Order: sequence, then C-alpha cells, then structure tokens
Amino acid sequence: MLGLQSCSHKTFDAIVEKLEKKVTRLAEWSCQQTRDAIKTRGDSDKWVASFDGFYLTRGHHSNNSSATLHDYLTGKIAWFCHRTKRGLCHNWEGTSGGAEGDMLNELLGKAAAASFVVRELITDKDSSMNAIYCQHFPEGTITYCANHCAKTLYKDLMKIIIHP
Repeated sequence: MLGLQSCSHKTFDAIVEKLEKKVTRLAEWSCQQTRDAIKTRGDSDKWVASFDGFYLTRGHHSNNSSATLHDYLTGKIAWFCHRTKRGLCHNWEGTSGGAEGDMLNELLGKAAAASFVVRELITDKDSSMNAIYCQHFPEGTITYCANHCAKTLYKDLMKIIIHP
C-alpha cells in the first residue's frame, strides 16, 4: 500500500540500531541548544521547568515510556529520557508509573549536574513526583499542571462531598 519493502526482523533491528544513534545525537544537540539559551538569558540558577512522562501505549503495564523536562518559557525540551521493557535498549523492569518517577529522578539529576537550579516544577498531581523533586531541589516550588488538575477535578470534588 505504501510501496515499502518488507524486511526481516534482523534487518529491521539493524536499521533501528543505526538510526537510533543518529536520532539520539540530533536530539541531544537540540537539547544542548535549549540549555545554552537558558544559561544565556541568565535563568539556569532560577529555572522554571515543566515535566511529563508519556507512553507508547497508555496503561500501567506499557512497555515503552519517555519523559521530557521542558523550559517553561519557550516550551523547548532541555532533557529527555526513555524506558523500555523490551528490545535493543531494554532498561526497565517495573511498571510505567514507576518509570515516570525514575525518569524524573534521572532528568532532575542531569539538570543539577549541569548546575541548573529548578526553582519551580510544573507537573501532574503525583505525590511520588513531588517527593523526587524535593529530594533534588528542597527549596523549590511545585505547581500542578492545569490540564492534569482538570482531569481529576470531579473526583477531587466528590472526595470533599463524601468526606467533608
């Protein structure tokens, strides 16, 4: 239908392995440009970042998850990471929810190692994320993402009604 030739699993894996290295280098270069811009404008010691994890397939047992730490002012990605339970770069055994916390820990560690101080983190309403952030930046502020808050508003209101 698309005019693409089929290939063996071995050939496909070889193509993915070769492309993965090039795409990762390109993504790292782009992230470095973002970090340099943050430093140039003088915000690395009082940086406002946003974080979210996302999954190839939604759900608690997703095999692939990724996360990004964004510059809140520009929306550009400053750091990223990936977890997968299968394949060439297998690096995770737990649940997708656990992977999100593990990735936040990795990304905040990278930011701290690069002498960034994340003054404020905009993220979802996950208490484990908050604890991880406070381990890295105890003086920082957590702001809940409006989109994530809106998703749980009804449930939160029902808790208040049932247990005043």
